[in-house]
Amino acid sequence: MPPALADPAGGGSALTHAQLASTPSTPSSPSSLHARPGATLHFARPTVLLETLLATRLELLSRDQAWPAHTLARRQAVLMRLWQERPPGLFEHGGTAETIACCLHAAFAEAAAGRRLEAAQHFKRAYYLVCCTASAGTRGRMRPDAVNESRGGEPA
Repeated sequence: MPPALADPAGGGSALTHAQLASTPSTPSSPSSLHARPGATLHFARPTVLLETLLATRLELLSRDQAWPAHTLARRQAVLMRLWQERPPGLFEHGGTAETIACCLHAAFAEAAAGRRLEAAQHFKRAYYLVCCTASAGTRGRMRPDAVNESRGGEPA
C-alpha cells in the first residue's frame, strides 16, 4: 500500500510527499509541495495515481466489511488530490477526464454505501482508463508517429 494511504499509527511524525501535499500550506512546510502565486505547479505522475488506484482497490476487496468513515474519507482525499494534480492535457481527449472522474466519484459512493464489489469495479475501470491514456501519451512523446500508427493511420 502506498504510504500516503496508510492510516497514521501512533501519531507517527514521518509524512510522505502525498501526505504533505494534502495538508494546508504553512510557513514550515516545504514550498515545493504547495502551489503559491508565481510558483511552478507540481503535477502528480500518472504512475503514482495508478499505484494508489490499485492499492485502494485491493485493500477494498481484501476487507470483509465496508471501510470506516474516516478511512473512506482519507482514501477519497488522497485519490482525488492525485487526480486534481494530474498533468494538464494528458487525459483531456475524448472525454477521458470526465469518465475517470465519474468512475472515482461512483467508486467512493458505492464504497460509502457498503457495496465493495461495485466500488472495486469502478476503481478498476478508472485504473484501466488512466493506464491506457498514460501509455498512449508516453508512446506519443517517445515517438510522435506511434500514436498515429496505433490508431490505424499512416506514420507521419
